[in-house]
Amino acid sequence: MDESEKVASSSRTGSGENGSESARPKQSTATQAAPATAMPEKKPSKIKQLWQKSGLDVFTVLLMIKGSLPPTIAIAIYQAPAVSAHYSTLGYLIAIFSVLGMAIMPRGKFIQTMSLNVLAICIGAAVNLLALWTAMQARAHTKRPDESPTAYNSSASAVCALWLFFQIYIINYARIKRPAFQLTIIIYSIFTIVSMSYGPTFPNMTASLSFMKRLIETTLSGLALSTGVSFVFVPVSSRTVVFKQMTGYLGCINGMLAVQTQYMQSLESLDPVELHAKHVEEQAQHAKKSKKPMKPRGPLDTPASDALHGTLMKLLELHSKLGGDIESAKREFAIGKLDSKDIKELWKRLRFVFIPVLGLSSTIDILRRQAQRGHWDSADLPQSEADSNKQQVESVHRVMRALHEPFATVTANITSGIQHAQIALELVKPPKAKTEDVESKASQAAPGSPAFAEAFRQKLESFRRSRHVTLERWCHENGHQLPAGFFDQPTEDAVKEEENVPEDQRRQLFFMLYIEYLLYRAGQATLDLVLFADQTKQDGKLAKSRLILPGGKTMRKWFVAVFTHADSSKGDHLLEDVEDGARDSVYMGQDFERRKDPEHLPPQNAMERFGNHVRGIPAFFRDPASAFGFRVACATMSVAIINYLHASQTFFQRNRLLWSMIMIAISMSRLSGQSTYNFILRVGGTAVAMIGSYIIWYIVDGKTAGAIVFLWLWMTCAFYLVLKVPKFIIVGILSIVTSVLIIGYELQTKAIGIAASESNGQPFYPTYLLAPYRLATVAAGLLVAWVWTIFPYPVSENSELRKDLGASMYLLANFATLAREMIKSRLKDGTGDETVKGTHGYRLEKSRNEVFTKSLMLLNEMRMNSAFSKFNFSVGGKFPHEEYQAIIECVQRILNYHSLMIYASQTLSSADAPDFERSAWSQDFRRLLTSVSTTANQVTSTLSLLSSSLSNGQPLPPYLELPQPFAFVQRLQKMDKGILSVKHIAEPEYSVFAVVQICGVCITNDIEILAGHVRNLVGEMDFSFKALNPSDDSLDSEDAGTEAKGKQT
Repeated sequence: MDESEKVASSSRTGSGENGSESARPKQSTATQAAPATAMPEKKPSKIKQLWQKSGLDVFTVLLMIKGSLPPTIAIAIYQAPAVSAHYSTLGYLIAIFSVLGMAIMPRGKFIQTMSLNVLAICIGAAVNLLALWTAMQARAHTKRPDESPTAYNSSASAVCALWLFFQIYIINYARIKRPAFQLTIIIYSIFTIVSMSYGPTFPNMTASLSFMKRLIETTLSGLALSTGVSFVFVPVSSRTVVFKQMTGYLGCINGMLAVQTQYMQSLESLDPVELHAKHVEEQAQHAKKSKKPMKPRGPLDTPASDALHGTLMKLLELHSKLGGDIESAKREFAIGKLDSKDIKELWKRLRFVFIPVLGLSSTIDILRRQAQRGHWDSADLPQSEADSNKQQVESVHRVMRALHEPFATVTANITSGIQHAQIALELVKPPKAKTEDVESKASQAAPGSPAFAEAFRQKLESFRRSRHVTLERWCHENGHQLPAGFFDQPTEDAVKEEENVPEDQRRQLFFMLYIEYLLYRAGQATLDLVLFADQTKQDGKLAKSRLILPGGKTMRKWFVAVFTHADSSKGDHLLEDVEDGARDSVYMGQDFERRKDPEHLPPQNAMERFGNHVRGIPAFFRDPASAFGFRVACATMSVAIINYLHASQTFFQRNRLLWSMIMIAISMSRLSGQSTYNFILRVGGTAVAMIGSYIIWYIVDGKTAGAIVFLWLWMTCAFYLVLKVPKFIIVGILSIVTSVLIIGYELQTKAIGIAASESNGQPFYPTYLLAPYRLATVAAGLLVAWVWTIFPYPVSENSELRKDLGASMYLLANFATLAREMIKSRLKDGTGDETVKGTHGYRLEKSRNEVFTKSLMLLNEMRMNSAFSKFNFSVGGKFPHEEYQAIIECVQRILNYHSLMIYASQTLSSADAPDFERSAWSQDFRRLLTSVSTTANQVTSTLSLLSSSLSNGQPLPPYLELPQPFAFVQRLQKMDKGILSVKHIAEPEYSVFAVVQICGVCITNDIEILAGHVRNLVGEMDFSFKALNPSDDSLDSEDAGTEAKGKQT
């Protein structure tokens, strides 16, 4: 008996109609023997448990140290007399700018960001020198002859105020329009605010030039320290980050397969009625403990399904992040083993593994739909419906028992294949060799061994044969007789001609084909990954490191991407939460933003084209980015005005309100919910830094060496939040900056003396007074920023979420069109070689990948906005959070099913058989499939309509016709009754059609649900009229007039 027969025979016992739970197939010998031979693991100690829970490893600790080194070095070198004499009172800014240099960023992104930072400083110096020159000219033309050169001058103050307002407005406009400039704009803002705050006090251009020179040197010195540490201490390339993310990506896939296996095994004996009773009991217990309602549970929801959903969300987030990071890795100069083409090809192989695994996770959704439709969890049903549900549940039990062993075997093989690819590509270290017989070890073909690929191929072929045995068993149980060896040599004449398969049997058959097809394709994709890893190793690419240079085309694309929307969706994840107000937005493309003007025809001559450019001026001011820039400028000026008035200028200088202005300019958020959340976190982070500063300074009694050491330790711990706790990145960054401001200033005063420290108009305060002052000034600036976020009107996450959902449906309609075109082209063999540039298939695949990645990023952004919406101040009715969350989930499911349809259609073009070699059924099936008018066009139209309605807040039109499910099968059978007969089950297109049909049904079902949620939000136009009796005298009455009017809800 060969391996496939063993696998299949083990599933026969539990797959019969009368199969009991005791007859369930046993797990494989390997999985049974493992627990028996394994020694009981020793429980780790408490310290080890805490270490594992923290997620710390050697690499993370080194990165924490790396982030804290630049400011520590800056403060240490300032203690040298020559350095402190040169930088004077601006010395502490070296440490601040060294922190903002972000030495922990990967090298590729660091070089790009640092280049922009240096360019911004040079431009800022030139612009602010021009501003200072105009201010000095204003002072020279308005001062009195007997006036002191440093006396207050209203003209100079006004000119500096105008320049400050203009610069803050422009750079914050760019902050929204060009997300890649986030960190650069923060540095430019600090540079400008410092320049324009001291500008009114300068007597002439000599003093202005001297100050600007020291400020440029201070800024560039901080960035230089950051650059040196980034390149010298634990240099991290973008490639290293990508390879670590790929390792985590593959780990998530393994985790999904493990949880998926557990869930499917739990379905072998799951009783929905008992599970519902358990859910009711849990809700009752929860109601006693908490007033907050418990999340409603579905008829098949178990802890395993919840774990699978959580792992899927992590995998989708990592998938979207990898897409952007790989671009940085391809652009990087590096010493490594894999070049950009290898990385690109590896990412392609990983995506091919990802899609079928994503489809397997959708089995929960497919079964849940059927359970909800039939009310499987209800005990109060008529007897006939209860019996029908019982039969359907038992059918699921039989299918899961039949798939138990094949599923567990294949998922274990895929896990081993992934491990082999990781070892071969040197993503992970190979496991330590155990002391055992060499011959038996070689026969096992363990992951990492040369014989693994061939062994994996044989196991995959065994599973393919076992699929045939499982399907034969299903046909026998349901009265469809197939001759022996039918799948090896299909002969349609040997199968009895029959009518269409009953609908319930067809659903069961399609579901089995769906799971087995995706399992097999996941195994094939893993085999391709294994072969790619082995081939890369055989080619000698992993033998030694070499210098890898990006091509000229890549460099040109990189340069263009920095200043265009090309990098809008590829920001660094360390910076996304530092400045949520200017968080990276997904660029939807020109077609989404460009609208046909109903009030203007296209220009026909030069004058009309010039007029279009003139109309661009008011369009600039109408832009939401312009409105945000104006808000930030007004908020900054609300504090800066204190510095520009005669009566309060001294107060501004003495109380260090400069940092209130800086916090306003760099912490303003565009959305009110984020602003509230960030306000709380930033004040909390500053308060924590104040307490930390007391500890740092007084634990060593103000000794310089001890204070520097403890400050370094504090900043190292704070970088743990930056690296490992994304929710509290803001707390980590602000605690570092604030502690540097406090301790750095105290050490600066010790180095240059109190008299020199007070030369800039700021009195010296000891640490116990300076720390509360810093907290007060920062908190005041944050409060002003929060007020201007909601004044004069708030831009809430609620409206942003609505617009993002409209944009996501637009992308989804685009994706549906791509799916339709790709499937049609593959049916007609019109895609060409999809790996060759310029072919129709290559362009379609490239567009598909781009739209899919953008959709995932937008979905992640919408989930973030949905979470921040809880921090909005609700005035009036409550925000329909559940409706929006349901729409997000619908969009995610529709995207997944479309991706799965595209992936399954690859079989249609990869059959490697011309028409004359295909069977007659295959040729007829393809012709009928291309001639049938599917629901794809209706899907695209409906999604476009829902997108427009939700984006503009307009009600849906009446009598909206939605795509109808099952029309595909019915129309095919109407054209040829026998085309979906069981006798064609051996055809490869049959399994593909099963996957496409299930996905199509789920898509149309989700669109119906989606339309219902959108209708609940925006309403529907209602033109109905009440029929009145002509003899009724009340026709002219007010009530009649009201009834006769159409209403809009």
